[in-house]
Amino acid sequence: MTVPAPTAARWRWVAATALLAAGGLHVAVTAEHLAAHDLVVGLALSSAYAQLGLGLWLLVGPWLGSTPGTAPLVVALAGTVLLICLYLVVHLTDLLAGITAPGAGGGTAADHPHSPGAPIDVEGPVALGGRAPSRPAPADLLGTVMVAAELVSVVGLTALLPRSWRGRALDALLAVGVLVWLGWLTGALR
Repeated sequence: MTVPAPTAARWRWVAATALLAAGGLHVAVTAEHLAAHDLVVGLALSSAYAQLGLGLWLLVGPWLGSTPGTAPLVVALAGTVLLICLYLVVHLTDLLAGITAPGAGGGTAADHPHSPGAPIDVEGPVALGGRAPSRPAPADLLGTVMVAAELVSVVGLTALLPRSWRGRALDALLAVGVLVWLGWLTGALR
């Protein structure tokens, strides 16, 4: 059973608007982080273009007679949840500090907007001949608004799934939420 047409139209509009907003914010965030590694810039732009493309498809598709089926919606939902989890890892841990740190892409610490002379944490083991890991990038307002738009798109994309898929998607989202909470509780995400 699918979502009734009037309800589906509302959820399609919610998901499309949130995806377009998240895609636009991804472009703005990428412009702020050009001093980071090329991989970071490429991933951010790729996700921005994917979000903008899917948002446009959801918005314009019904007028063109083309709407995404279940598989593209599930892929978009999984990709959006993955982006949110990646944001949490980057901003709450130092696991990816090597590629997200200022100067990783050839710029200097002064080029990065979040770190005038970024403090380096030298406590704990440091690899011989290597650089000490830097602290996680601080969360800023633009990134927080982007994640909020992605969360709204998760709700919209989940509502657009057929009823048989919605329960599975919600169970998977609950499992991811529990894992994130356990990561925070154990100190892995602090």
